[in-house]
Amino acid sequence: MFRRVKDLLGRKEGEEIQEIMPDDIPGILSLNEKAWEDEYSQSTLDGRKRILEIRDDLIDAVNSLSKTEREAAFHPKLEKIAKNSLPQCEKALLLALNRQLPEDPDAFYQACTEILKGCVKGLAGPGRYLRNVLPEEMKEIGMLVDAFGKEINILTPRVAEWRRRKEGVRTLRESHAHLMEMESTSLELSRDIPVLEAEIADLTLTSRERNEEKQVREKALEKDPVYSGLNHEASQVEHALREAEREVHSVISTLVHILRKAEKIAHHQSSEKLAKELNQVTTLLTGNGIPPAEEANKGITMVLPVMVSMIQSGEIQLKNQEERILFADHEKIPSILTGVLKEWERVHEKADETNRRLASYPPILDLARVESELKSLETGIKEKEKRLFELKGKREEILPQIPASYSRMEAEISAMLGKKIRISSGR
Repeated sequence: MFRRVKDLLGRKEGEEIQEIMPDDIPGILSLNEKAWEDEYSQSTLDGRKRILEIRDDLIDAVNSLSKTEREAAFHPKLEKIAKNSLPQCEKALLLALNRQLPEDPDAFYQACTEILKGCVKGLAGPGRYLRNVLPEEMKEIGMLVDAFGKEINILTPRVAEWRRRKEGVRTLRESHAHLMEMESTSLELSRDIPVLEAEIADLTLTSRERNEEKQVREKALEKDPVYSGLNHEASQVEHALREAEREVHSVISTLVHILRKAEKIAHHQSSEKLAKELNQVTTLLTGNGIPPAEEANKGITMVLPVMVSMIQSGEIQLKNQEERILFADHEKIPSILTGVLKEWERVHEKADETNRRLASYPPILDLARVESELKSLETGIKEKEKRLFELKGKREEILPQIPASYSRMEAEISAMLGKKIRISSGR
């Protein structure tokens, strides 16, 4: 592949548009990046050598400051400042100059700019007090720092060009990776969408067949005498169950009304134990569902004497016909309550048994199986249709981007190589 890349890059400018494949791009970028890196390194070699020489001269000049014989300053105070500033200046400059300079040209340049900043800061800080004490030496150091900065300025355009090229290569690599990902996704979608459409068509056909089967079985049940008999029996039992529930609720609601009145009176009389017992019976009768007959009988038998006593004493007034009828013969109340509850239990059990026979009737089981299959098919179709919608949306999003990405990459790589490039994509 690299031979093909070299052949492509070796052609002269002015030739016709050169066509490359998408797979050629990583090799072209790597080859150019290496060539530019070598060119960059070679073109900055002399400058880096001069910078190293200047740095060495600067280190020598700074190290010689403390060894230089000098006359005392004109003023004792200035002389004291100079003595304090000399070690500070030396330390600041040597700290900057002794920074490690890497072999890599780009890192070398960056390190040099930090050295220059450190030197300028050292000369502007403690170094300024030494200009009158060591004028020649400080002048020499200043000139060397200027020379160091000029060499950095010479390197700057070359560094900027290298960084621009490097960033261009990085951007092209990212664009190429993104483009390949979009093409791979597009290829997957071109395979997945038809498969999904075929699956939906198969499921839809199966659903239509099951729906037709369901209609046939429903019509057959309409003419089935056994089913009609079971259905009629279930309807009658359901009606009887509703009537039994109505009787239960009628008796219980009447008793609960009196129970709550009795509980309130017990609280007023500070008979908390009695109030608690009355409340427990009320809770039993008004809890979730129909209470068990034996428990309800036991509860009402326990508190009935108190309720009757309060009625007879006038503390509780029977205000409606239901209450007066029920308590006309209060001794029968437990048996009345037990009777309606047991009747409900009997009818409820019969209703359960009838419904079980109806549900287990083979034609009903077959119909239930078909309905279950239909429901499962409908769920499967909806899920696949949702997935198909998502895939088509993704395809509509990706497809327009691919030609634009190719065009953009062609322009970028053409500008980078200085020649007209066309990327053959099979479009």
